[in-house]
Order: sequence, then structure tokens, then C-alpha cells
Amino acid sequence: MKVLVNKCYGGYGTSVQAGLEWLKRSNKVFTVIDDSYNLVVEMDGEKHYIDLNREDPILIDLFEEKGSEFVSGNHAELVLVHIPDGCEYSVGEYDGQEWIEETWINVTLEELKNGLSEDRLALAQEVSCIRIAHESTEDTMQ
Repeated sequence: MKVLVNKCYGGYGTSVQAGLEWLKRSNKVFTVIDDSYNLVVEMDGEKHYIDLNREDPILIDLFEEKGSEFVSGNHAELVLVHIPDGCEYSVGEYDGQEWIEETWINVTLEELKNGLSEDRLALAQEVSCIRIAHESTEDTMQ
């Protein structure tokens, strides 16, 4: 999985031009309301602030094709980070500067009891920790 994080102070954000290109590639019908600092558009009669997800495949493609300067918003310097597919992650942040703080997989007690499959064991070796996924109260009552 590919994820964008901000490597400078100021916080995660994408540029107006990246937002416009994302809308075009997503085949969205829109009208620009404001593009002076942040991208605000009207779609389907509603006002939308364009805030692109750091994992969005179209945004990742834009980053790989056009680079950080095109995609990074005001006071941001986005970089691409690779995370093992199938795991979860958390983003650490201090004054807007970000990093991947932790990667993990959730493992059930049943998986631990029976042993992890080769695929799950390989993934477990790529992440920073393993979390026990506790069964819900409903599951244990059945």
C-alpha cells in the first residue's frame, strides 16, 4: 500500500491543482467556487471542500506522475511511503510534520491457537507489532 505523509512543518494538505486534476480524473461534474487557498467546488448543488485522502489511488498516481511539488498543498511537502499490503497503520504528527508511527495486523485468539498461515506469518514479520483482536461480547455469548 502507498501512503502520502507530510515531511515538513505545517500539516498534510494537497494543492488546488492536484484537487482539480483529481476531480477531472474522477469524472466529477463540478464548478469551482474558490481556488485561492483551498479548493472549494459545487457538485450536485452542494458545496464541497476538496480534502484528498492520503491513500487515494488517483492522488498516488498524480504524485508518481507529477511529483511532490504538484501534489503538495500550502506549507506541505508530501512524500510517498510504502506500507505492507494487508496491515493497518497510524500516522504520528508533531507541528504538522508526519511519520508512520506504527504498522500492525490484527490476529484473533483462534489464529494464535491454530497457528498463523504462512501468508499471515510473512505479513507479521513486516509490521512493527501484532494486535490481538478480541471477540465482541455478542460473539462470546453465542
